[in-house]
Amino acid sequence: MSWPTFLDLPVSRRVSLATLVPVGLLLGAPWAIAAQRRNAVPPKFNPDGTEAHWTGNSIICPLDRRSETFMSLLDVHRRLMRSGMLHRIAVLPPASYHMTIFNGISYPARHLDFPSDIPQDADEAFCNAWFLAKLKTFNLGCELPLRLRALPVDMQTNLYNILYEPVDDAETRKLHGLRDRLAQLLDYRRPDHDDYRFHISLNYFYSSMTSEEERRFLKLHQEMAGELIGRSPVVELQNPEFVVFDGMYEFRRQFVLENRHA
Repeated sequence: MSWPTFLDLPVSRRVSLATLVPVGLLLGAPWAIAAQRRNAVPPKFNPDGTEAHWTGNSIICPLDRRSETFMSLLDVHRRLMRSGMLHRIAVLPPASYHMTIFNGISYPARHLDFPSDIPQDADEAFCNAWFLAKLKTFNLGCELPLRLRALPVDMQTNLYNILYEPVDDAETRKLHGLRDRLAQLLDYRRPDHDDYRFHISLNYFYSSMTSEEERRFLKLHQEMAGELIGRSPVVELQNPEFVVFDGMYEFRRQFVLENRHA
């Protein structure tokens, strides 16, 4: 009997599994399993659903709490809390809602990606200070707000976030130009730099679903996405912020990126 591989599974099943298990392990190849053991990254949530100690820094845009997008996400949060899935998902608090503009250092995954000009054994305080010193010289150099639109409902198959894209070619050039300049400044260009998917995270999985639970949760997720898109198809973001974090519940602002005029 031959077992199905990860690539034989339906798309929705691959999406939910990929949030729990590294893809290499799901592919099942011996080399992939060996690589997974070498490259294992601790999860962001513990098996009992509590927040794990998962540290790092990032450049994000917090959502305006007066915006229709944020108000719509509050309704999404309420539905998640009443979903009957809290034995599978850790729901993020609305205070944490943001969109990442440029991924910084994830210290539990530092053996996979790390800036080229920082020693691999540098501690977190040094790395955060190094980034901060560079960013204080940085000119945001683009017009605000940053404007992104939610992808259509049939493309909202990531069961832990809402996916977005720039609203037009001009915004695409603006966002990609900003990310390119940050990568150059910070000597840090991750493998997904060119095809990074903008998103707002809603929850994480800490326990695998049954097939029936997955079916119900995908239906719920797309219902919520459809309602959010109907109310607030476009999100407008103001100044990005350099933040540090110890987990996924709180992102502490260290510096605000601004336009510097001569």
